[in-house]
Amino acid sequence: MLESIAVSTVGLLAVRKPGVIVGPIADFLGFIYNILFNFIYSFIQSGSLGIAIILFTIIVKLVLFPLMVKQQKSTYKMQKLQPELNKIRAKYEGKKDQESQQRMAYEMQEFQKKNGISMFGGCLPLLIQLPILYALFYIFQQAYVYVDVVADNYNAIANTLLSVPLDLRMDAIGGFATQIADSMKVQLDMNNAQDIVQVVNSLTSSNWDQILAVLGDSGKDLIPLLAQKNQMENFLFIHLIENPGIRFPEIILPILSGATTWLSTKVMMKNQPSQNPDDPTAATMKTMNMVMPIMMGVMTITLPAGLGLYWTVSNLFQMGQQIVLQKYFRNKDEKGAAL
Repeated sequence: MLESIAVSTVGLLAVRKPGVIVGPIADFLGFIYNILFNFIYSFIQSGSLGIAIILFTIIVKLVLFPLMVKQQKSTYKMQKLQPELNKIRAKYEGKKDQESQQRMAYEMQEFQKKNGISMFGGCLPLLIQLPILYALFYIFQQAYVYVDVVADNYNAIANTLLSVPLDLRMDAIGGFATQIADSMKVQLDMNNAQDIVQVVNSLTSSNWDQILAVLGDSGKDLIPLLAQKNQMENFLFIHLIENPGIRFPEIILPILSGATTWLSTKVMMKNQPSQNPDDPTAATMKTMNMVMPIMMGVMTITLPAGLGLYWTVSNLFQMGQQIVLQKYFRNKDEKGAAL
């Protein structure tokens, strides 16, 4: 009976290990995240995972701040030098042959190089963040691998399940374990604590309700452990290690993720110089600015909610950085100081 229920209730991505490039990044970020989480948990248990993600996001953004300063400086200089770039374009207006287009591109590249500006400077911070985002996917999906407190809680849950008679244990979690093993393409032994931990990591809150109903009195020792798990992992009524899907209130996070991506892009583009609409680069940037918010919203639906929280806070912090830096460079320029 429970096995048939499991097919429709367990939604998860196969757990994979990060590759040779992302792996070291995940290990390093996981080490920092563990220290931060342990510190927060020593003071605040409720919502500690969400608080840790927010503070961790701010730390990452502060580390990347020098790169943001360089990007904003390049953008401001591009604004000032736009009239000169337009003069280069005017020289080749109406000339659509390949040679003329190549010469125009060369002159513009040389002008940009001479003045220390880049048409793609605005994309660099995003590109730098991609491997970080990929690493955070593993950290948030498998928090028990990187965070000591979570690991202790999951191990305690696994050991408590091991104390339940085998037949009853299999009735309670066997169906879930089978589907999880098929999804991960591995064999899971429900007599092995570490294998049970992987099952624990993949179960949703509704799955646990069903498991406790099957276990009855034999599951009473799980109740305080699951309460601790929920206390850590729930933040503002959102379970951060689960995929939000389209449920309410979890759907709020994907909406915020997409909306703040769009707002951040608008703030960035507001300070970008206007480009020739016939320029392929301008068309590519316009398409990217339309697609990115939708893509991030959809990704947040299907990935651990903690990643969506990171991205939303990151966007808000980045918007603040962009506004402050733009004002700083404008005031500095008005005073005649060198940029």
